[in-house]
Amino acid sequence: MSVSEAAIEAPAPAVISPPRREVAISQGVGVVALLIAGLQPVILGAFEREGRLSTAQIGLAATVELMALGLACGLAAALLKPTNVRLKIGLACLLHAAAMLATTLVSGVGVIVLRAAAGACAGVMLWLAIGAIARASHPERASGVFVTVQTFAQLVLAAALPATVMPHWGVNGALACLAAISLLAALACLAGPDRLAPLPRSDEGGRLDARSIAGLAAVFLWMAFIVALWVYLEPLAAKAGLSPREAGLAVALALGLQVLGGAAATAVGDRVPPTRMLLAVGTINALILATLWSGPGRGLFIACVAAFGFLWLFALPFQTLLLIRIDPTRRASMQLGAAQLLGSSAGPLAASLVVGDGPVRRALILSAACLALALGLISLLRPKQPA
Repeated sequence: MSVSEAAIEAPAPAVISPPRREVAISQGVGVVALLIAGLQPVILGAFEREGRLSTAQIGLAATVELMALGLACGLAAALLKPTNVRLKIGLACLLHAAAMLATTLVSGVGVIVLRAAAGACAGVMLWLAIGAIARASHPERASGVFVTVQTFAQLVLAAALPATVMPHWGVNGALACLAAISLLAALACLAGPDRLAPLPRSDEGGRLDARSIAGLAAVFLWMAFIVALWVYLEPLAAKAGLSPREAGLAVALALGLQVLGGAAATAVGDRVPPTRMLLAVGTINALILATLWSGPGRGLFIACVAAFGFLWLFALPFQTLLLIRIDPTRRASMQLGAAQLLGSSAGPLAASLVVGDGPVRRALILSAACLALALGLISLLRPKQPA
């Protein structure tokens, strides 16, 4: 049964899906908005090497930028009208490029402030991509394509920038390249949608109901579980006896399998109810956490990290579909980016507080707690109309 048959109640009119060209351009702008999420280690690490950020400031800059991105995306979904879209997104792209270029001139606190500004602009850019996905006739497939292309683009730039631009021009060269990409996105949005179809009316008067809030909380906790574990993978690898080179290979393998995970989710589509799929994926993730806690050998550790990377992106399109099933007006799905990004910021922040100066395995406890809470919420959610 398709989304249009199962997810939208009779009183609410179906959302008019944007043309494919407009969806592709909208997703392209969203990919540009999220490039920094995969490039933060490259960019912020270079700032530290050049003496423009301290080690403590790296973590603060990363957290502030992702939080600004998530908050701006959520506020844009709640406040911006889906009209004059080209002007709004074009301006956001130009300001994003300006923030990138301005960052080349500053150090220390100035970098943190401008990374927050760049995150806010990127949040508005991401609003367009999420709006197009939420209105697609098959949002789970559109989401799968988006996360796959997004991750692939991050991988390409994470490999290309340090090998080509940064040896000659340092971090400023990388920032200039990202600014140029944002300018290209501004030009591309001129061919994108200027108006998005209105979402179906809600009995709640546009407010999110308790079920929608619970769904978004589950997404927040899911992403907190993932990133809290992700940021501590290298010290956990050391505990498992891996050399720094082996740990780096394990992380690279996980990143590569993320692309496959997103592609696999696109192929599966809505053939399996999202609640059932997320509970199954969550159970496998729980087994991965238990295996990592048991102190596995090097081979088993690498296998767990690889599976973790695959499941990371495989689950994301089903989060989109879950929110649409529990809120057919698709307003909850418009807040998906905010929930994911804020969870991604809160997870490592909470993990750093839990781990402190103690054993790194405490991060596994926090991740497990977040995952258990997310699965508990998901198990209580049911579509308004059975799938």
